Amino acid sequence: MSRRIASGWRVESRSGSQVVLVRGQPVNHVLHAFLTVFSCLVWGVVWVGLALVNRVEREALTVDAQGRIVTVSAP
Repeated sequence: MSRRIASGWRVESRSGSQVVLVRGQPVNHVLHAFLTVFSCLVWGVVWVGLALVNRVEREALTVDAQGRIVTVSAP
């Protein structure tokens, strides 16, 4: 888990035998809508690019009964 945190993942939630890690930030659509209107639609190109490229990734790490770490990718 420490390797994932070092590569940009952060802990979103934690319970007894499970931790959910997340990487990335969601796009702030309100801010980009304001900038698009303020710039007479020029900023819309940047907004569309960010919306297409930006992803939020989640992984759930669980410790099973034998002590092995099981990774499950989440949407």
